[in-house]
Amino acid sequence: MEIIEVLNKIGLEEKESAVYLALLELGTADVGAISSKAGIKRPTCYLVLDGLKNRGLVSQVPAKVSLFTAEGPEKLSGELYKKQELLKRFLPNLQALHNSKKEKPQVKLFEGKEGIKEVYNQIYNADSVSFFGTVKEALFYDPEGLNAFVDRAAKHSFKIRDLLTLSPDDIAYAKKAKVGKDYEIRFISTGVGFLTDNAFFNDSVVFFSFHPQIFAVVITSREVRQAIATLYEFAWNAAMPYEEAIKKQLH
Repeated sequence: MEIIEVLNKIGLEEKESAVYLALLELGTADVGAISSKAGIKRPTCYLVLDGLKNRGLVSQVPAKVSLFTAEGPEKLSGELYKKQELLKRFLPNLQALHNSKKEKPQVKLFEGKEGIKEVYNQIYNADSVSFFGTVKEALFYDPEGLNAFVDRAAKHSFKIRDLLTLSPDDIAYAKKAKVGKDYEIRFISTGVGFLTDNAFFNDSVVFFSFHPQIFAVVITSREVRQAIATLYEFAWNAAMPYEEAIKKQLH
């Protein structure tokens, strides 16, 4: 790595690095010699020298002609120390800003079939997911994708809970689904209906819509997710187990 690159990495701009290196080699010199050695224009060299003087890296020598000399390279370590101390001082403030942003709910809109697939990919990368609603529209628009999702989840021990309606479409889907310890299904009472599918996973809640446009709204918020999860537990505990619902359908 070139010396000028090192100076750039520790905080000097390219022209500042060139002027400082030129002065280290020249010792004491006027602006003309410095600008020529650094390869920059004379007016620009004056501005750069003023900046370096303010940072304590260059001194002006009293003389009839303006002469400048570079301070020793150890001054650079002092520059770095000042920056580190400044960062330490304001680090708690920066962390507070970072954390406050995380705590604020984030709402994202995913449009079209590709957007829906992207959301399902996020769900698949979670540890578990709880669905509530009906699979009617999802089955209509992408039956192969839904079935493939369930198959992949089963192979990777991906925990799924599905709270469905007692509609013919949901019952038919449930009979074909690979229900087991990793995929549990229950049914809400007749008369309670959903127009579409919904879910929560990690710290996010997602609401799907297929009419009149296809889109999904994902709300990422620990508080919102917890509120939905609490309501979900009440509904899940009151819902009809899979075996009971299927048995009733057979009679």
